[in-house]
Parts: sequence; C-alpha cells; structure tokens
Amino acid sequence: MATARPGDESIFLDDIPVILSASRLSQPINETPVAVTIIDRQMIKDSGAWDLSEVFRLVPGMYVAYHADPYFSADSTVAYHGMATTTTSDRMQVLIDGRSVYASLFGGVNWSDLPIVLDDIERIEVIRGPDSASYGANSYSGVINIITRHPAETQGKTLSMAFGNGRKEAIFRYGGKTGALSYRLTASIREDQGEDDSIKRPTSVFTFWNLNKYDNKTIQNLNLRADYQLNSADTMEFQFGYNGGPREVGEYNNVSAISRQAENHFEMLHWRRALEGGGELSVQAFHTVERVYARLKDSDGISDGDAILRRYDLEVQHTFSPFQNARLVWGGSVRYDQTYAPYYLGVGDNQYLYGDFPYHLRRFFGNLEWRARPDLIFNVGGMIENNTYTGTDTTPRFAVNWHVQPGHTLRLSHSRATRSPSVYEKVYDSYWRSADLYPGLPEMQTERVKSTELGYIGKYGKLDTDFRLFYDDYSQLIDVRNKRSAAGGNLNAGTAVMRGYELQLKAQLSDKTRLIYGLSGGGVKSNNVNGVVYSDSLPKYSHSLMLSHKANDQWSGSLVAYQVAQTKFNATDYNPIENRGYYIAGNRRVDGRINYQFKVGGKSAECSLIAQNMADARYFEYRHDNELPGRALRLNFKLNL
Repeated sequence: MATARPGDESIFLDDIPVILSASRLSQPINETPVAVTIIDRQMIKDSGAWDLSEVFRLVPGMYVAYHADPYFSADSTVAYHGMATTTTSDRMQVLIDGRSVYASLFGGVNWSDLPIVLDDIERIEVIRGPDSASYGANSYSGVINIITRHPAETQGKTLSMAFGNGRKEAIFRYGGKTGALSYRLTASIREDQGEDDSIKRPTSVFTFWNLNKYDNKTIQNLNLRADYQLNSADTMEFQFGYNGGPREVGEYNNVSAISRQAENHFEMLHWRRALEGGGELSVQAFHTVERVYARLKDSDGISDGDAILRRYDLEVQHTFSPFQNARLVWGGSVRYDQTYAPYYLGVGDNQYLYGDFPYHLRRFFGNLEWRARPDLIFNVGGMIENNTYTGTDTTPRFAVNWHVQPGHTLRLSHSRATRSPSVYEKVYDSYWRSADLYPGLPEMQTERVKSTELGYIGKYGKLDTDFRLFYDDYSQLIDVRNKRSAAGGNLNAGTAVMRGYELQLKAQLSDKTRLIYGLSGGGVKSNNVNGVVYSDSLPKYSHSLMLSHKANDQWSGSLVAYQVAQTKFNATDYNPIENRGYYIAGNRRVDGRINYQFKVGGKSAECSLIAQNMADARYFEYRHDNELPGRALRLNFKLNL
C-alpha cells in the first residue's frame, strides 16, 4: 500500500497499490505515467495456469497463443495489442527482477526456458503501452516485469507435486536464514506433453494442416536467491538460475528436432544503498547464457541446430529529491550480446552462417516526478540509447495525472518508443544489401511509435476501475522475410495506426469473494505494404473474467472465463482455393479450480483440482495448425514440511 506523504495529498493515496516498474520510481498506481496491470500471487493461483505465459490472458489487450512457435522453441506467443508478424512476438520487453530476458536471436521471449516457477513469483507488473522512456528499445508495445518473492517470505521447506493428463511436475523449495543473510533454493522438474498429436477439427484436407507440432518438453529448473543486509543502509542480492532439459520442436514437413537439449543459466548481483531523504543508489550486473544443442531434420536432411546466446549487462541507477515536491531517477547501462546460431542465421546459399555476432548497447535514462500541487503530478522522462545496429535514438515521455477528487484520477500522456532489429533481422538486412542483390537498399532502421493515451482510475466503494483510450501511430515497421520488401527498396516500409480502449475492474464483493474483469477493443488500420498484414491484428474485443470465493478456512475456488474475437495475423495462413483467409476465428474458454487446505502431521497442506478448457473447446490460436489442447485436468498437492 502507498505510504503517507507530507501535506494533505495523502487523501488521494489511501488504499492505492504501489507500482515499482512504470517509471523506475515507486509510485501509487494513480500517479504512474502509463497504465499498469498488477497480477498478484493470489491471481496467479486462482487462474489455475500451468505455463507462465497463460497468466497474461488476464491482462486487457494481451493476446496469448499456446505453443504457437513451430520453429525454434515450440513456445507460446504473448503479444500485447496483437501486431505480431511472427510467433516470437518481438515488440514487448520482459524483465525478471529488472533483468531483461528479451532474446537477441529472434527477439521476444522463450517462456519455457526461463528459470522460474510460478510459486516463487510475488507479483507481475504489466506496463500497458510503450515504455522506451524507462526501459529502452524493445519496450515498444509494453513491458512485463516479473518480481520474485523475497527469501525472508519463503522460509522453511515446501514440496509441491502436480499430476494431470499429459502433465506432471515436482517442486522442492528450501528457505533459510543465517544472521543478516536470507536465502531460497528452488528445484523443479516438469514433464509436458504439449498439444494433441493430431488436430481434432482440421480446417484443411492437406496433411500439413492436420497435424500439430512436436512440442513435448522436459523442464529442469534450479533457482537460488540470497539477500544479505550488509549494514543499516546497504543490501546485496545474488541470484542464480538454471533451466535445461530435452525439448521437442518443429512441425510436419518443415523443421523438426531429432534431439534438442536446452541449457540456460544466469547470474545476477544487485547492490542497493538507502540514502537520506528516501533516495537510493543501486548497481546491478548480470550474465546470461542460453544454449541449445540440437540435430534438426529439414528439407536438406540433417542439420546442426546448435545455438549459443550470451549477454553481459551493467546498470547504475540513482534516485533522489532535487528540490521540494520532486523526485528524480536517473542512470545508465551498458550491454554486450553475443549470438552464435549458424543454422538459424544461414540465408541464401549459406545454409550455415558461422561466427559470433556481437551487439553493443549504451543507455542513459531519467524520469522527473514533480508534484506541482497535492492533486497535480507531472512525469517527464526519456531514454537516450545507442546500439551497434541503428545508432542513437531518443525516446521521450510526458505525462500529467490530475486527482480530480479523492478516488478519481485522470491521466494524459504522450510518449515515443522504438524497437531495434533482432540479430536475425540484421543478418537478413546485410543479405539483401549484398552486391549481387540490392546494394542500393538503405540500411535498416528502428521501428517507431508515437503513443497518446487518456486514462481514468476511479474507486467506487469496493470497486476499482481503470479505463484508458489510446492512439498509437506506428512507422518504419520491419519486414525482412520476403523479397518484395527488399525489391521495393525499403525494409522499414510498414505503417499502422491503432485506436482502442481498455477497461479493468477489480471488485472485492465481500471479505471472501473477489471479481476481476478485463475488456479491450479497438482496431488496426494499415496499408499492409508488401503483403505484410497488420490490419485487424488487434481483436475487436477480448474479455477475461475471474471470480474467486473462499467458502471457509478449508475450501476455496475460482472460475475463469476468456473470450477473444476473430483476429488476423500475417502468419496465420491464406488459401483462397479452400476459402481460408488470414483470420483466426474467435473463441471462448472456461477454466476452474477447487482448493482444499488441511493439516498433515501438524504441517499445513493444500490440494487443488484444476480443469482448463472445461468445455473441451477445440479452437485455433494464431495459426490454423495450432489447436489448443482439449480439456486438461490436473491435481496439485502442496505440503509445508
């Protein structure tokens, strides 16, 4: 909850959640410069989610497609406001405790490769809108910051097990404390059979569209977090994580993995010093390695699908009050990425493109919050960023929040954001500009967006309301995958305009019953230059509804429903002979969860029965060969030892 501030402005802040991610300043949600959705631990639990990616179905405007990627990782697509021309969904930044997990090879996130389990998450803050002013390029459409639980809150031993059709998992967590040092160690193993082998309701007679992809996975996780209070002012946090195991990938008559082994790990140090007046100085450094060993079968026979992605990142941040009623956060960071993926980067006559592809990034950022009056707050900030591929960009933001009266706030903001090319796109850029193709082709630039929003946050008794209208103007959208873009003389020819609205309601109906509802809608208009489809890639409407109830100290349950209108994506499929266009039909889905808490030998325990896709709905997400699994039942058991 928000802490009281000097002066009478506290009347505007009572019972308001505090956001940590929006501007890099700790702010009440009605004073942030952008719209934010908070997914807390209870929401994650009540959702009954199996994959981390599934949790984001609860975010207004988020499109989630289960295991949609058929090419590199057989992973899910998580895209805010659609605009996804590939399954990697490369226009949104994702952080875990402030550490970027945005992949360098194709962009986006490999959700199954993250060394984290759902029960170690404290909460997730989703920035709904461009936020390059705070987190730089690739925070193009939004930002997800996953915040893990402090070790002091996870003391003791916990054993969790899950069993279901095609799914099973075991998790062991141990938390301890020695003096000023608190720590948590979590180990888990998961078996996931993924989609059904064949599509139950195919949309085509062709074999290609009758078979689902290879997406079976074994996921082994090990995660350590240790926090040490050096003295009254200084804390040191250390994290280590490992994620590995065999993974299937591929689809019929395309690319499939005969054997594929993932080995990913990271190490992170974060030092913080509390300063007088509520300020803070922090230094964060991390190192990440994503490694894949794979033998692939494709049209050329057996290929070497090994890939190694390395990242080194150092960031310094300082928060202080430069003058009365103002706070300033500023800092900078440097990053070095190294990508090795001979098969995936091979283009043209080069089946393999050996070598390490380097990428350097330098950033300087700042955000000033000024409380002009108790009811009027200004946020002015921006990022100056320089990278190897596209040079220097500046992404500013201006926002004003007006507390019209206690419990009612209006927000007006305007920002600019960019997305830098991935390594894959940069290699293709060099290929198209080679001497024997299009040597006069201009070098590829960043994607750009100008974003304006009007938001309202209101409180009516036990009902919290968050509504926003947005207008996003996209330009210089990148396409490197078809020859038409290169032949047309511009790999940044795409443009689009998006208009829409979002509504988020949270109602504490009683001490035991909570309702959470999300609604979004709007449209995208584009010239779809070179046949790259952006028009209508935002569903005209989508709903999510979660109702949770605690009957007594033992029994509780939840019901979650989702509905998405038809959606058009570039990679969906187009076949005029069979009267199939780019559209994926709309869908509905209902999940449910029943939980029972009890004691075993004096130790607390709980057992949950979870049913996903209760109605056994058979529909497609993202592509016509990506059918959601049917009804999935599983039993979760958790014991605090």
